[in-house]
Amino acid sequence: MKRTLKGIIAVILCAAMLTGCAANEEPPAPVPNSPTAEAVTTSDSGDVTMSSGDNVSSAESIHDQPETNAAEPTTADGETAGSAEQTSATSQPGQADTATAQATSTTKTTSQTKPAETPKEDFDLSWKLNSTWEEGGKKCGGYEVTITNNSGKPINSWTVQLTVPTGFEITSGWNGIYTIKGTTLTVKNESYNGEISAGGTSGFGFNYSSPSEFRPGKATVNGSTASAGSVSNGNSGNDAPASTDTPATVVTIPPAPEDPKGSTPVAEHGQLSVKGTQLVDKNGKGYQLRGMSTHGITWFPDFVNEDAFRTLRDDWNTNVVRLAMYVDEWGNGQCYMNNKEGSRQLLEKGVDICIKLGMYVIIDWHVLNPGDPTAYTDEAIKFFTDMSKKYADYPNIIYEIVNEPNGNATWNGVIKPYAEKVIPVIRKNDKDAVIIVGTPTWSQDIDQALADPLKYDNVMYALHFYAATHTDWLRERAEKCVAGGLPIFVSEFGCCDASGNGANDFSQTEKWLKLLDKYGISYCNWNLANKDESSSAFKTSAKANGNWSEADLSEAGAWIRKWFRNH
Repeated sequence: MKRTLKGIIAVILCAAMLTGCAANEEPPAPVPNSPTAEAVTTSDSGDVTMSSGDNVSSAESIHDQPETNAAEPTTADGETAGSAEQTSATSQPGQADTATAQATSTTKTTSQTKPAETPKEDFDLSWKLNSTWEEGGKKCGGYEVTITNNSGKPINSWTVQLTVPTGFEITSGWNGIYTIKGTTLTVKNESYNGEISAGGTSGFGFNYSSPSEFRPGKATVNGSTASAGSVSNGNSGNDAPASTDTPATVVTIPPAPEDPKGSTPVAEHGQLSVKGTQLVDKNGKGYQLRGMSTHGITWFPDFVNEDAFRTLRDDWNTNVVRLAMYVDEWGNGQCYMNNKEGSRQLLEKGVDICIKLGMYVIIDWHVLNPGDPTAYTDEAIKFFTDMSKKYADYPNIIYEIVNEPNGNATWNGVIKPYAEKVIPVIRKNDKDAVIIVGTPTWSQDIDQALADPLKYDNVMYALHFYAATHTDWLRERAEKCVAGGLPIFVSEFGCCDASGNGANDFSQTEKWLKLLDKYGISYCNWNLANKDESSSAFKTSAKANGNWSEADLSEAGAWIRKWFRNH
């Protein structure tokens, strides 16, 4: 075979020299049924276009392949000469000249042929790396995956399959049904997200644990090879080189704390629930949460960090953090509706830190603008579906499904019907978590909820006050609701007036907190930020990384820290 091929190549070269072929000579007409022309086409520059029938796992450019051996010689143009070899091998003695002509014609034809259009795959997969960490000697992380339907027709269901390392495990997943057989991970749609319109998207997400590094590679959707799409944070497949892009934030998510020493609030008190008007711990004993609410997390993202939360727990003597994620707010282009991925990543970072520290955490769907929560009911359903799936196994989580309904958002006409749509999606995944529901007029008309409460277990009703504005009249309303059997949670209060920036009234604040302590009502102070306003706990010069000195604290911050430490 080697001699035959060398002979063919020699004949070709000699023929070219004898005929004095110029570099710009017009090539001969293509030979009918040329096998090389059918298999591969190249542009004038020599780039290779693979047909749809080619194996996607071998779709490298021929120019990037290792040096070919004698069994697969290449032409001067870089084309594989396998077709010529096949022609020669099947020729009868005396047909060498014919074979040579055919090989020459084929080579020139393929170098001039226009590249074939590569058909668009029916589906794209885009991978977003949320976080990575190591635990128990294994590599862990989390991905969110978006499926795009390019098929031109709607589908009613989807199944994604890809190869994973041996020993790969799904530790939690959402928006999909997950199975692993050998090294094949299969993800099928849930009942609610299987339909994808033409050009539309759906998706799923998961956290994993693996003995070896995992980066998503080639996959199929409904049995068809999916295009690679995009992979954020530099992960471009199992066989891809390492990227120089900034890696995802590393956050360790430990198992739900079960520390017998009671070294953290969650380890000691576990899963909370509602009994009568009281919040109770895993032992059925009354338990009061007291802590800080962030300002809008996308306004002051630096304050969402482990050192800050640890200082709140250990120095301020608090046990809960409220993560206020503005849904659609004035003056902040980073609110949820304008930056869903960024908002969720920051929120989940805060939740994961609280889990690590054994603190309770409130996931706050911070509706203020618009005042009507039904403006984003569908978004809320999707958000709380995802959150409740992701954190179902953690007793740390409390869900506040609407912050401060206002305007024309009445209890019976707007808020209660909204809650009756959102609460079931949480309960589907997390049957035990405490859920807080806002009440009309910026969560002050709590008596409307008393007249017609929701028919769900472990639900509490938000009461918000700002001490310089809301005085005896609102305290009397609160006592009326407690007497009527309504479980109250003060998920936000300030020492100043309702603007958030008026003079502090610590005398009224003390009256409020003594009343709340009397009834065991939980509360969170507004706010964990260094904004230039009286409700902020820190001066504008203060850093966000915890371990604050007295000089870092605002007037309100110094007062509330002292209260937490002494009561």
